[in-house]
Amino acid sequence: MFSIDKTVPVNANLRPGDPVLARDHIWEGLLMKAYDARPFVHLMTKCNVTREFENGIERDIVFRGMELTERLIFHPKTKVEFLRTKGIEMGTITNEIVEDSTGDLHLRFAFSLERADMKPGSAEEKEFGAGYAQGYLVSVQRTIDTIRKLVRAGKLRVRE
Repeated sequence: MFSIDKTVPVNANLRPGDPVLARDHIWEGLLMKAYDARPFVHLMTKCNVTREFENGIERDIVFRGMELTERLIFHPKTKVEFLRTKGIEMGTITNEIVEDSTGDLHLRFAFSLERADMKPGSAEEKEFGAGYAQGYLVSVQRTIDTIRKLVRAGKLRVRE
């Protein structure tokens, strides 16, 4: 099993004209990402919702060429949990909105995954996990950047 737990500040290094993102912006962006992650996750080529239920969805995705099924659980304005239910790579992923002691928002991405084609704890798995972690950090920043772009363009509206 390989894991990562990283937290990235949401409103750091703003450029002139960049909107400051609030919790509601991040939450609405995470919901958009749940229903179609392709604009947010650079290695996802398919994202089809197959079922909706109270507080979540199920979806079929293709990520890094792998066909996977995920069950997403929504914890409103706090986090989205992803439970892999089918595919070569199983485990959990969390996208969570957190606030530090000064009130600044951060986006926390954590995962614990296991691949059926790799021996747990092997050098191969450790090397793979390290590369995977780098890709997830890119996805975290891309998620924040995409949400900011949507807010700037007036395409992400906060629900009342």
